Amino acid sequence: MPLDHLLAALERDGSAQAEALLAEASAAAAAIAREADELVARRRVDRLGAREARLRGAAEAALGAARRAGRGAVLAARERLLERVFGAARDLFPEVVAGEAYRTAAFPTHLSEAVHAVGGEPAVIRCPTTLAAAARAVVAGEKQLTVQGDPAAPPGVTVVTTDGVIEVDNTLEGRLERLRARLALEVLAGLEQSP
Repeated sequence: MPLDHLLAALERDGSAQAEALLAEASAAAAAIAREADELVARRRVDRLGAREARLRGAAEAALGAARRAGRGAVLAARERLLERVFGAARDLFPEVVAGEAYRTAAFPTHLSEAVHAVGGEPAVIRCPTTLAAAARAVVAGEKQLTVQGDPAAPPGVTVVTTDGVIEVDNTLEGRLERLRARLALEVLAGLEQSP
C-alpha cells in the first residue's frame, strides 16, 4: 500500500503542479495579451496623431493658399478699379488743358515749378501749341528759356536743358504718376467709407 499512497501522492503533486503551470501560463498569456493590446493602442494613437498632424498641416496649407488667392483677387480688383479711375482722369486732360482755369491758374504754377527745377540753366519749354502763348507770358524776359509749342505735346509742360542733362516732366500725366500712390490710397479709403 505504501506504493499506492506514493503513486496517489505523486499524482496529486503532478496535478497540482500541472494546475500551477496552467495558471501561470494563463497569467503569462493574459499579460502578453494586455501588452499587445497596449502596444496596438499606442501605435494607433501614434498613427492617428501623425495622420492628424499631416491633415492639419494640409488644411493649414490649403487655408493659406486660399487666403493668398483671395488677397490676390482683391488686389487685382483694386488695381483694375484704380486703372479705371486714373484712365478716366487721363481722359479729362484735353478738356482740362482747354479750359481757362488751367491756362490762367494751374499752368503758370506748373511751368514755374519746372523752370525753377532746372535752375538758371538755358532750357527749352515744350508744351501744347494752345499753351505756348501762356508759357511765353510766364517766362517773358527770361532770355535763357525758349518756348516750343507742339500740337502733339502731352497736356502740361516739359522743360529740358539745352544740353539735355536735366528734363523736368510737369505734364498732367507726369504729375498724376508722381501722385499716383497717394491718390490711390485716397481713392481706396474713400471706397471703404462709402456705403
